[in-house]
Amino acid sequence: MAVGDEQRTASGAGLMRALEQRAERPLFDDPLAGRLLGGWQAVMVGNRVLRWAFLRFMERIGPGFYGAVVCRTRVIDDACRDALAGGIRQVVIVGAGMDTRAYRMPEMSRARVWELDLTVVQAGKRAALARVLPEPPGHVRYAPFDLATQPVGEVLATAGGDLGAPTLVLCEAVLMYLPAGAFDGLLAYAGSLAPGSRLVLTYLPRGVHDDPRHAGWARRLSWQAAFDAPEMAARLAGCGLRVRADLGAEEHRELLLRPLGRSLDVFAGERVVIADA
Repeated sequence: MAVGDEQRTASGAGLMRALEQRAERPLFDDPLAGRLLGGWQAVMVGNRVLRWAFLRFMERIGPGFYGAVVCRTRVIDDACRDALAGGIRQVVIVGAGMDTRAYRMPEMSRARVWELDLTVVQAGKRAALARVLPEPPGHVRYAPFDLATQPVGEVLATAGGDLGAPTLVLCEAVLMYLPAGAFDGLLAYAGSLAPGSRLVLTYLPRGVHDDPRHAGWARRLSWQAAFDAPEMAARLAGCGLRVRADLGAEEHRELLLRPLGRSLDVFAGERVVIADA
């Protein structure tokens, strides 16, 4: 994926989270998402009629994409709270993009958070944060990073991270845009972490990747690495990681949406796996 595409992907996910804040029964609380927007996105999110029109347009061109983004956000939020409640005090966000968890979740303020991403993506995010936060939060650190070419552990060690500390590693909406070899490097790092560490990542199911009905999206979004659930579990186990949960569209509908009385469509193209070191 080209740098411009990565910036647009990060911005698009942020837009979905901002739109969710206007839902009658939102899945999560993200007061920063809308404030980080600019231009037409900010105008659209602030206008009820434009929001309605945009969401209808989104469902026509990408049925369930909005639902997938907001549901995975909630699942990962919950996984973060659980890990931090268990005593983890270091968080590494791989491909952080416009992720706002380090700034909006009180639990994160008690941890040292490392955001790893391309230099140009980090520059855009930090500029946006400077417009809405009075000062940069002291618990967040940034390290320029390219998962396709750099080992996570080496980058983190050079930046001052503690390789011996129990760590929560997040990798959201990144792996499907990279070759499988980059995933191997991430797993090797996660498998080397101290006991009590946890990995939370999203991945593209192989059945969706290989489905001819999604060939257009595969080309436009430059999908690469894909795995079925048993294959993912086996890869994790090979690095000493044990799966706690592997959640997809069906689980999102049953566990998140139905209790809120929402009937949101959810695209099955991304699953969330949570694994322990």
